[in-house]
Amino acid sequence: MSAPSGKGAHAEDALFGWPAWEELKRTGAMAFGFALFFLAVYGGASWVTGFYPGGLRVDLPFEQHIPFMPGWAAVYVSMDVLLLLSLFIFRKWRQMLPFALALCAETVLGALCFLVLPVEVAWPPRAVTGSWTSVFQAADTMNLERNYLPSLHVAFACTAALAYRERSGPVASTLFTLWALAIAASTLLIHEHHLVDVIAGALLAWGTWRVVAPRVRREAFLEAVRVEALCARELYRFARRHPRYGLIALALYQQSLGRWSKARRARVGFCFLQLVDDVLDGDRLVEGEPLDAIDALLRTLETGAPAPRTEFHDTAASLGRVLLTELTGPTAREHVFELVRTMRRDRERVRDGRWWDAATLQTQLGNTFRLSVGLMLHVADAGVRAEEAPSLLAALGWCSVMRDLREDLAQGLFNVPANVAAEVRAQGHAPEDFDSLLAAEAGRTWVRGEYQRARALLDRSAKELALLEGRPGVRLLRLFHGSVEAFWARKLPRRMPFLREAPVLETS
Repeated sequence: MSAPSGKGAHAEDALFGWPAWEELKRTGAMAFGFALFFLAVYGGASWVTGFYPGGLRVDLPFEQHIPFMPGWAAVYVSMDVLLLLSLFIFRKWRQMLPFALALCAETVLGALCFLVLPVEVAWPPRAVTGSWTSVFQAADTMNLERNYLPSLHVAFACTAALAYRERSGPVASTLFTLWALAIAASTLLIHEHHLVDVIAGALLAWGTWRVVAPRVRREAFLEAVRVEALCARELYRFARRHPRYGLIALALYQQSLGRWSKARRARVGFCFLQLVDDVLDGDRLVEGEPLDAIDALLRTLETGAPAPRTEFHDTAASLGRVLLTELTGPTAREHVFELVRTMRRDRERVRDGRWWDAATLQTQLGNTFRLSVGLMLHVADAGVRAEEAPSLLAALGWCSVMRDLREDLAQGLFNVPANVAAEVRAQGHAPEDFDSLLAAEAGRTWVRGEYQRARALLDRSAKELALLEGRPGVRLLRLFHGSVEAFWARKLPRRMPFLREAPVLETS
């Protein structure tokens, strides 16, 4: 293959280079993640095999003549340097990923061998004094105990040589090969491994690299990893803002076990819609007016029109495209756009400082939850439609208003009916302030009325769900119902103690 022309192409083609900061954060995260993974798996195998009474003898007769040379410990520990060079050779995460996953696969396969075929070394006890003591102790500590066949030290060194050789010229390729061979020799010369361990490690590297690298380099696989990384990052950000999103993330991943690819649209759909909602609510800051950012996103998704390159737009457009591609049926895709435009209306009233009447508020909440719950049921392959549980949808709208009332009022999202706000003002209070709203008799009366209405909605919802029993998706609806029920019975009365008064509770 001929080298590409041009200054940028030359930098890309160079063996070593300093990666761009954004790419270094990604490749560095891979390296750190692998280190943690290795310590957990390799250390765990060492701990488990510590309970074994003994192990296999794999030493060959001539090995007793291999001298003990503690100075080679310096070559042994150089394996870490060899691996760290990957950050400057694979300067993009797409280049690093095959290497990182190959090392992970070797770690797992090696640990399984350690557990199934424990080996007992036949080397005599080693005593080191002098200038090489500290280096040898570092090498011996790195090796832990009992993890012998195959030698992962050799496997990793050979994998690095195989991977680096693909990007090297003749000289560098030879140097990497000699380095790996030296590390393999060092495992024998400091009496950490036997020859069988070394050969098994080299074969493990060769086989794993041949199997893993071609598959990981496929564009479809790399794109799937990119989307999962975006979802994980967004779920982490959501959870940092409120713990309930951490629980949602755990539920999404738990539901994905055993059906990872099929459940991807649920993960992507939640992240996409929550990200849009956060931008519109002001919880995720964007440059300029949030409505402009959402409109640009809609144009991109609907027409393919380009938009300014921002983190929000790149992330949301990527997630949105995946969601729209994986939704079956045009109706579901239309509902995504309808839901975003419904959410957009909330931002418009924040911008304009609008107070809506009760009927308009109920319509907005009803549309929001009809579409969002409907999409959840669709991606879950449910056999029920959101419209078959109207009371639950209304109860979810009530819960959303009451749960976030303080925060919404502070942001200028007025989910208090205009006539109630007028009565609160007439009593000398400010309806846009949560504490002032509840200090007014009109505000407390409205909350009591909503509390009673929610009880009636939950009672009707229980009957509607009973009629749907046995159909796929009802379990999900029951989870929603239980969540609202718990909020009504416990959480809201703790926030608003006046709801514990007997006249209110008697309505249940």
